[in-house]
Amino acid sequence: MKKGLYYGILAILIAIFLFSAYQIGSYMLEKYRSDKMMESASKFVTVEQDKNESEESAGDPERVEVNFDELRKLNSDIVGWIYCANTKFNYPIVQGQDNEYYLYRLLDGTWNYNGTIFMDYRNSADFSDGNTMIYGHHMKSGAMFAELTEYKKQSFYEEHPYIYIMTEDQNYRMDLLAGCIVDSVSDIYSTDLSDEMIQSCMATSTFTPKVSYHGGKIVTLSTCTYEYKDARYVVMGELVPVE
Repeated sequence: MKKGLYYGILAILIAIFLFSAYQIGSYMLEKYRSDKMMESASKFVTVEQDKNESEESAGDPERVEVNFDELRKLNSDIVGWIYCANTKFNYPIVQGQDNEYYLYRLLDGTWNYNGTIFMDYRNSADFSDGNTMIYGHHMKSGAMFAELTEYKKQSFYEEHPYIYIMTEDQNYRMDLLAGCIVDSVSDIYSTDLSDEMIQSCMATSTFTPKVSYHGGKIVTLSTCTYEYKDARYVVMGELVPVE
């Protein structure tokens, strides 16, 4: 092999290695910054197990207390907190002026691929709409809403049939009704859903729910999935107020 060709190939390989190292390094740095930001926010959240809960009445074994006064010192856009025991769902929920800002920004406004869990800007911040939509990235690290796609498995639903959402005025248990693969422009992304739409999602759900829909407010959690271009995986649940 001629020296010129040899050194040319070597230079290309070195360039590929350096670029890959840069990409990996940037990814890890952004993950670290995102984790540190969530760690700062989590200082104002306390999760306690209710030891008095009997097996017969099990269903709300975790008591989650959120200090929203302190949280809002970090970011006044925080409207809630989402939590599910023994999962990575333990994040603040923000709401911006549009659905772009927090897509790639942390709580402090710095640009980051992980983004922040955010509520649709069209929704009322107090979860009073018929359907409140909350979005999060499907990160390869498992962060944000990556674990949401685990609800494609019945076994995961069996272990985690509900998710908590805390707000300043009211805490809720989100009783999960359905998990569905939809288009990014699906009619499910509406602030109000017909009973027919809800029943249709339940009929095509990736898991079989243990609960029925009782006509209450719905929350729809959404993240990317990769069955086809612009596919989304959504998990829908009914809000039940809890003490």
